[in-house]
Amino acid sequence: MYTLFRFKFTALTVATLLGAVACTSHPSANNAKSTNNEINKKMLMQATIIDFDGNNIPDFVSASKNSTLSLSPERYIMGNKSLKWDWQAGSTVTIHHPIKQVPDSVASKIWGRKATQVLSFWIYNESPVDDYMIVDLGRGLGPSGSPDTGIKVKMNFSGWRAIGVSLQNDLEGREIEGLGISENEAGESGARNTIASGAKSDMDDIRFKAPLKAPSGTFYIDRIMLSIDDARYQWSDDQVKTRLHVPKIDFRLPKKLPPPTAGELAATDGIRDALVRIFIQVNTDENGLVIVDNYEKLRSAFVALRIKRNAEGKLSGRHIITDKQKVLYQPEFMSAVDKQRFDDYVYLADYATLMFNISRLYQVSTVPAQRQALVDMYILMTQHLLDQGFVDGSALVTTHHWGYSSRWWYISAMMMSDELEKHHLRQQVADALLWYSREFKANFDMRPGSESSDLDYFNTLSRQHLALLMLEPDPAKRIALLKRFGEYINVALSQIPPGSRDGLRPDGTAWRHEGNYPGYSFPAFKNASQLVYMLQGTPFEVRKEGRAALKKAMVSAWIYSNPATSMGLAGRHPFNSSSVKLFQDSFRWLALAGNPQTGEKVDKDLAAIYLQITKTPEHESEALFGQTIKPASLPQGNWTFNGGAFGIHRFSDKMVTLKAYNSNVWSSEIYYANNRYGRYQSHGAVQVLPYGSQKEIGFTQDGWDWNRNPGTTTIHLPLAELDSPNPHTLMLRGDQPFSGHSSLAGKYGMFAFKFDAPSMPKFDSSFTARKTALETENRLVLLGSNISNSTTKYPTETTLFQHGITDKAHALWVNGERITAFPYQRTLGEGDWLIDGHGTGYLLTLGAKGEVRRQHQVSANDKTRKPTEADISVAWLSHGEKPQNAEYEYLMVLEATPGRMQQLANDYRAGKKPYEVLRKDNVAHIVRDNVTKTIGYTAFSAVTPADGVVKSIPQPAIIMAQSRGDKELIVSGVTPDLNMTRTTAATPVPISVTLHGQWQASVPNPQVSVRAAGGTTELTFSSYFGIPQEIILKYQP
Repeated sequence: MYTLFRFKFTALTVATLLGAVACTSHPSANNAKSTNNEINKKMLMQATIIDFDGNNIPDFVSASKNSTLSLSPERYIMGNKSLKWDWQAGSTVTIHHPIKQVPDSVASKIWGRKATQVLSFWIYNESPVDDYMIVDLGRGLGPSGSPDTGIKVKMNFSGWRAIGVSLQNDLEGREIEGLGISENEAGESGARNTIASGAKSDMDDIRFKAPLKAPSGTFYIDRIMLSIDDARYQWSDDQVKTRLHVPKIDFRLPKKLPPPTAGELAATDGIRDALVRIFIQVNTDENGLVIVDNYEKLRSAFVALRIKRNAEGKLSGRHIITDKQKVLYQPEFMSAVDKQRFDDYVYLADYATLMFNISRLYQVSTVPAQRQALVDMYILMTQHLLDQGFVDGSALVTTHHWGYSSRWWYISAMMMSDELEKHHLRQQVADALLWYSREFKANFDMRPGSESSDLDYFNTLSRQHLALLMLEPDPAKRIALLKRFGEYINVALSQIPPGSRDGLRPDGTAWRHEGNYPGYSFPAFKNASQLVYMLQGTPFEVRKEGRAALKKAMVSAWIYSNPATSMGLAGRHPFNSSSVKLFQDSFRWLALAGNPQTGEKVDKDLAAIYLQITKTPEHESEALFGQTIKPASLPQGNWTFNGGAFGIHRFSDKMVTLKAYNSNVWSSEIYYANNRYGRYQSHGAVQVLPYGSQKEIGFTQDGWDWNRNPGTTTIHLPLAELDSPNPHTLMLRGDQPFSGHSSLAGKYGMFAFKFDAPSMPKFDSSFTARKTALETENRLVLLGSNISNSTTKYPTETTLFQHGITDKAHALWVNGERITAFPYQRTLGEGDWLIDGHGTGYLLTLGAKGEVRRQHQVSANDKTRKPTEADISVAWLSHGEKPQNAEYEYLMVLEATPGRMQQLANDYRAGKKPYEVLRKDNVAHIVRDNVTKTIGYTAFSAVTPADGVVKSIPQPAIIMAQSRGDKELIVSGVTPDLNMTRTTAATPVPISVTLHGQWQASVPNPQVSVRAAGGTTELTFSSYFGIPQEIILKYQP
């Protein structure tokens, strides 16, 4: 009976942190002590790592009499040796090492995200055993001491496996011999021989006990580690059960399948050939893929992996991990000794890329000896990868975000399937890829549902999914799976997902991370269009509904790109905006799949856009599309995308993005090491983006003042205060759904931003503003009102523009004077004008007080916080400290000239303006463009306008109207409110407006009802997903 706890302390330094910090077997360079109970983050986050790379077995490792231990260079994970354990049934190995536990609450607090402490280790099994190895944790354990807690590991495998469990959540309590008191079902007390135990704060031993159902065997143990990890990612597998279960993929094929037809078999061959052809012709736009065509370079990269098979057939080589698996190690906090060994690891993304390049060269090489050498390299790499544990049933602790690391393994396996078959590896590889694809089970199951439209699936694994299906050796199964695949892709593209789920939306936006996100959707478009193209004309083709939805999303992306998107749409990478050039070939693929509306074999709209983006002349179009097609011009006009709370106004080669946020649409995406100063990304931003390279026109982050994004109204904070209050993710939403955009006749638009600051650290919760813009032709009237806050230390500003000084964005014009001096500064007032380095003019009106600068600015990198600097041109309107109901008004002119701006300034001083502000307060902004006779009404709440054709707007809405003579009127109406939640689908919102006079529909719109009576006309617009509806009316006397 175990009656006495004996504490066995080894001669190791124990780093104590509030009684809860693990020690490390390698000395830590950081010996600083915590003061005033402040948590020392490095001490807490630094992993405790035990490896076996020395010359002798560590003195804190012991074995029972039936075990033999040695250090082996034959197999290893970290360093070049592992602990070889020749065991007999039930024998043990014990690691005597303090296990100081860190509660999840402490780990989460110090790391800033949900975290847990994980015990993990690697073990190699030479021969499968249908039994468990028992891993015990306890105090003073020897070969037979009673443990406190532990796990069991199924050993029915060969090769390496990683075991990882949460100390707080996954360990099993052990029964300790002794006197326990219990009650029976009748409530009678009685004695029992054991009592339940559990993890103890002073455990100091880890014991491995060999299986009992085999007489003997050999295991290799390496890299035992205690570390802090993301609490979401300790996944169950065939070896160990944790609290987190990721279900396997289920294709749900019937047991009996019809025999394939000759046409179906030919179609599958054609799809495989198309896949191979696409990836042979692939270029560097392929998600950053680095193409290597040189055999010697590939050979050199292969040799660097140090993969070898010894005389006994044992494989060894550098250890392989996925990019996300490194988090378990917390590399930022590793000791120098551990970091050196860790840096020898190979990332699966690089490994799989090499496999892809080898398979690609194999497809095109005509040299027999070279082809055989490529096969030999590829097969050995495959065997090493499988030996490392990348096999069916092995979770490797976790493989989340699998597609980013593995995407090229799928494609290479498809291209080398015949060679894999010859070496009896095809099925094993297919099974492994299917297992790891379970992270995208909702997609790979091919069962339509709310998660079917995952853009990350399209981005990383959709083509890989097709390649995996092509690996299926049974023709009948392969064809059944391909039919299901085509049907599934059609649904994934055509459905409108509920709530904020990923997928394409009816306004042309494409959602990922619960919002429109070009960083994810643009690569997804590329891959989806290739799938559509490859399946077209086969029994597995995507139907017209899916193709039409994809076309709308891609054309919309072309509209809101120039060729890159603006900062407001850039997500967590503000100066790495996605470019339509990233998926330019998609327009050709989808064009060749036919027009989903007309049935024509070539979609001329998409073909024309392809020619425009790629600058391909008309005379080359016939070779591409089989007919002569004229390249499209750049889009011109106005569009609304309330799925992203933004509008687009285009004139000549300029694109204006007007960006807001609300309770349905987040402001910006801020991560631990991305976009730390991105608070103002959607703060009523109005950015003019000329066509071309953003870097060449001065939109780079060097020296960028993050408080002065173009068009925004902000409190100008020090960077430490502007830095996100959350150490990790912040995707701020508003507390109400009304902010966004509307359009009229495809030419004019109105933007509205209703801002009330949140109550959270580093934010002034008293900060409010109402901002609008009316967009017509080359003019935008920008209005602000009710700008108030209680911040006295820092000024509030509205930025006109900011850009770097480059060869293409150099001189300014100020009141007729060309400014090239540097540095330069000037204060501006009402009636003054300027033109920025992009040719956009600004006429200041209504008592404005502005500043313009050409200056050297020092800022900070949004990822590293390290200083950046550059020469910058910038101008802003000043509202002072602690403004109360401040306001502004100015005119923006695209393609401005000094002569035109001077004439506008002269007219303004003479009382002649091209626009008239009819109302500007917290209830409504109403403005009329006198040139086009267009009026924009932003009703922040119910309003009865004093002027214009609109008599009343009884709810928040954006209404636009344009007179076309005395007897014709065109009116549009919308609410940016998507009328949805994060889990429920958007539904239409009725928007009413009453007009003066009696009108009837000239061109009916089923989404707009018209009722005239008593000298007024009531219009009711059905506003669905923030898509403006409009109607043409004629006057009834």
